[in-house]
Amino acid sequence: MNRNWFTRMLLSYVPAFFILSAFLFFVFFKILSDNNREAAARSNDYVAKQAQLIIDSSLAALDQKITLEMLRNRTIIDYFTEPSVQDLTLQVSVMNVLAELKIANPLIHSIYMFRTKDNTVLNMSTTYSLDQYPDAPFIQSILRSPNSKWSDLRAYRELSSESGTPVVTLTRSVTVFSDRYGLIVVNVNASSLQSLVREMYDPAATRLHLRDRNGNDLFAASTDMSAESAEKPAMASTAASDYTGWRLVSELKDGKAIHFLNSLFDVWFVLGVVVCLAALLWIVFMTRQNYQPIRKLVAQLRNYSAEERTTETAGFSGEFHFINSALENMINQNIRFQSQLQDDLKVKRNFFMYELLEGMRQVRSEEWAEEAGKHGWPESFGKARVVVLEIDHFADWRRTYTQEEQDSWKREIESIVADQVEKEGGEYRAWQLWTASSQLTVILMSPSASPDSDDPQIVGRWHERIRAEIPFELTIGLGEPVEHPDNIHDACQEALEALQYKAVDGGNRILAYSAAKPAGERAFGYLKQAETVAEHLRLSDAKWRVELRSLFRQLEADRQPREDIGQVLSYLLFHLNKAIDGMGEEHQRSWASDILPALHRTLSEAEMLKEISAAFFEALERFEERKENARNSRSQGSAIKEVKEYIEREFANPDLSLDYLSEKFGISGKYLSRLFKEEFGLKFVDFLIDLRIKEALRLLTETSDSVQDIAERLGYSSPISFARTFKKIVGMPPNDYRKEYQA
Repeated sequence: MNRNWFTRMLLSYVPAFFILSAFLFFVFFKILSDNNREAAARSNDYVAKQAQLIIDSSLAALDQKITLEMLRNRTIIDYFTEPSVQDLTLQVSVMNVLAELKIANPLIHSIYMFRTKDNTVLNMSTTYSLDQYPDAPFIQSILRSPNSKWSDLRAYRELSSESGTPVVTLTRSVTVFSDRYGLIVVNVNASSLQSLVREMYDPAATRLHLRDRNGNDLFAASTDMSAESAEKPAMASTAASDYTGWRLVSELKDGKAIHFLNSLFDVWFVLGVVVCLAALLWIVFMTRQNYQPIRKLVAQLRNYSAEERTTETAGFSGEFHFINSALENMINQNIRFQSQLQDDLKVKRNFFMYELLEGMRQVRSEEWAEEAGKHGWPESFGKARVVVLEIDHFADWRRTYTQEEQDSWKREIESIVADQVEKEGGEYRAWQLWTASSQLTVILMSPSASPDSDDPQIVGRWHERIRAEIPFELTIGLGEPVEHPDNIHDACQEALEALQYKAVDGGNRILAYSAAKPAGERAFGYLKQAETVAEHLRLSDAKWRVELRSLFRQLEADRQPREDIGQVLSYLLFHLNKAIDGMGEEHQRSWASDILPALHRTLSEAEMLKEISAAFFEALERFEERKENARNSRSQGSAIKEVKEYIEREFANPDLSLDYLSEKFGISGKYLSRLFKEEFGLKFVDFLIDLRIKEALRLLTETSDSVQDIAERLGYSSPISFARTFKKIVGMPPNDYRKEYQA
């Protein structure tokens, strides 16, 4: 295949490519246009409904205000019911009431009253007889249904010389004891209604029409009251009012243009489909044309190829398959053979290394040369160190990178170690094996067995390069040098043990086994502190924070390895579980569903003691806060806390009992006992005994008071009762305890 043929085939598809691309762009813009039109229609519909809602609520509020004023205003009622119709003082008072109504309600254009007994109209400035008032025709027409809802658009004139003002009118009949005395007429200027909704739309893009029942537009700029065309404009939304019977129409000014453009889009879309089909036919035609040279070439090769029968028998899968099948088969077989050979050698070498590290195989010195020769290792053992490189914060590292990225970074670490060993010269050899997901174990060997070798310096240079080229941290555990293959297992365990001290010494460093020694053994002290933390947390005593902080500080000061830290904190979780099992179901659910899983996750994933400490404090603080919130939400939440504090102060009171507390705090004894058990996880009696026994232990060891005096001071009725309780709790009589523990 020459370059001309390639160029010709490429250019033959270019027209179809551009046609299809243009059509796809057109479809995209068509969809975008439709979405914009639908969004505009939804927005327009929302504006219409909200504007109609605002107008209805404003008119309804005014209607309610006038109705209430008519019913409860004594001045208005007196005006209509007073026998004397010439009470000027009363008329002035009514005028003031009308003026106040107009001031309080900006929508009101004008307001007047009509009294039927003397056919008199009273507005905010004067009185008229009905036949002299310009709005008399409206009054006469409305007398037949005075309590109808808002009128349609009409022209109102207060003086005969005035031009009519477009208004809508609310009329309310004044009725006292079923006798009708007159009307209250309220006029609202149509322009005021438009002002209510002016801020809701952009006049440059949207036009609002508020049409009454006769089709008149209340928002029209002119005073022409003739009904406009009822034809619905393009891109318009209508909201009908159940209250007034009016319709609010929101019309997009460019709606007809948009509709026209969408019609053009439909025409172009049909043309685009036709052109797209033509492009597809062109692709098929050009493909057949471009295939002709290949078909001729394949026909010629079939005539002269000795492989034709074999190919047809095996199943012909492509024109070029039989051309290079023989060559590819030989190359592929050779590659597979070499790859399989290398894989087998690597598996055998890794398994041999794994056996040495795990102590599964004993290799004598004379056997080393034979086994090492198979794997390319030095036949003379010399000296070896086991170095374990561990990825810090492995749980976070595994969540950060995909499996493919993890494998890539592991290969990068192996490459750095191998490259750095090669730079050291021909003396050192290194064999690497990922013995765990986060740990790369390296056997660093040197033919020289001299004790003053610089192995730690070599490992230090590894670490420096890893810190410079790898975006995450690694800690290196360094075992002691060994001079016999059987001791490699011991050196591996030393390197792993050195890594245990990463929890207290910190990561991203080299930890040598010779320097990784704990400062002391305080196992019993740790366990007592853990029990104390659980006890204080159960009783909502803030001292748990002090005790927990002291526990973590002591673990750090004693340089305990990570494994021992995990055992101590597991013991702490055991006692926390035990303490919370006795609390209410709400506390137990919160602990089991959220807090406990978080603490277990911390123990399994966190590596540094500071991380573990922060996570434990955060989780236990969250549990304490939930306990406090639950206590405060209960009606007796604060009371039960006061009861606990009172018991802690008055535990030596011999009269202290549930009945005593019930009478003092006004809570029934049974309910108090249940609340105490749910909140603190133990019964009132057990809590009281615990306080007394703790004080007894202190008095027995710090004072020389007799057992009888101590029993009386603690509120026991008799020394025998005290001694029996003390022995049950402590395990020995008071006198024996004093002999054993008193300083």
